[in-house]
Amino acid sequence: MARHRRRIAPRGWFVVGLAVAACIGGGLTFAAHQAGGWRGLAAKAAGRVLKATMPSQRTTTGQTVAPVAPREPFSALVLGVGNGNIESATDSMMVMSYDPHAHTASILSVPRDLWVDVPGFGQDRINTAYAYGGTSLAELTVEKALDIPIEYYAIVNYGAFVNLVNKLGGVNVVVPPGMTGKGIYDPTYPNTAENANTLFVLPAGPQHLDGTTALKFIRERHSFATSDLQRQADQQQVLMSLKQQILEPRNWAKLPSIIGMLAHSVTTNVPYADIPPLANAVLQLPKSNINTTVFEYPTITNWTTPGGAEVLLPNSAAVQQIVQQDFQGVLSAMRGMTVQVENGAATQQPLATYFTGVLQGMGVKTLPAETAARTDYRENHVFVNTAVLTLGHGQPIPTEADMLGQMLNAQVQQQAFPDSQAQIVVILGAAFPSVQQS
Repeated sequence: MARHRRRIAPRGWFVVGLAVAACIGGGLTFAAHQAGGWRGLAAKAAGRVLKATMPSQRTTTGQTVAPVAPREPFSALVLGVGNGNIESATDSMMVMSYDPHAHTASILSVPRDLWVDVPGFGQDRINTAYAYGGTSLAELTVEKALDIPIEYYAIVNYGAFVNLVNKLGGVNVVVPPGMTGKGIYDPTYPNTAENANTLFVLPAGPQHLDGTTALKFIRERHSFATSDLQRQADQQQVLMSLKQQILEPRNWAKLPSIIGMLAHSVTTNVPYADIPPLANAVLQLPKSNINTTVFEYPTITNWTTPGGAEVLLPNSAAVQQIVQQDFQGVLSAMRGMTVQVENGAATQQPLATYFTGVLQGMGVKTLPAETAARTDYRENHVFVNTAVLTLGHGQPIPTEADMLGQMLNAQVQQQAFPDSQAQIVVILGAAFPSVQQS
């Protein structure tokens, strides 16, 4: 994947699967090859239709250029938001990665009730981070909690999911018995405006659902003893049903209009030019190369906070085992160089110390945090330290620096820092989130 020095946030033309993933907790694009036989061929055909809908890439001279497949591992945080507003907590959160060297992809569904440190706000549910501070805080929270670098994001509102299900003619599911033994019975389900409760009833057994009912189904948790864990299982079930639907030949011709529909419901900073080759590369993955993980017991533990909130505590060792296994490619790409973080903002908050700790959790070699020569930086900056590492003419920026630039929404530049032995120097500005409660 070509890396860009600053994040851009084009709206739309995002991979269909990533959009659906934010809605239902799994990757439709990544799951396109879960079936064998004729359905495997169908997935390839659907992929060709999807690729054909993407615009051609041209150089500044007007020449059409062939798509370039991603060259380095990368990661993305996918958020599903009920109404798409920043004030909303996320209902769905996933971390995705793709490793072109190993030809693997990973999808980790993160429980919304996971009790973690939200920088600047203290211990809270992980799904509150987006409401408190937008994508930058959500990314930093996930990076600190899971020790996974987050370079890109995608935000989807649930209207995209409803429209997609309807466009494909509905989904077939099997409704679990629930605590009543008769299916879903929830008198406290939020209404459409999410300002009052309404009754949601869905009998156990096979059901064919339209978009609105399917959305209720994948958001329901009160009817199940395992709450959010059962909801994630139901989301995976709907994912598989959608996958079957999109691989039906009758739906191939709908893909261009589906993409156009989702273009108005997805906000992402994945660079526009990277999307066609990324979609093409991921669609070629066989099912054995796709790791899909949902946190289960004992990776998490039920806990009631002193305030009475029922949340999930992460088992750090078990979480790390999953992360090291599923995200080895993107973690290895971060670990080749030494990094020193400096605080360049006019604040007493220990920004550099905090982010140094985040990098150490990912296995990055770091030097002690420092205060920058100036403390009037507004934005974050990433520097290749030319006092230690000299890049020849035409030599690309190191992958580690590019990844840090994406993580921090920062330009990557070259500058000498004679007092530092680190190959990469990061200066955090006022744009970096607060890390302590004020």
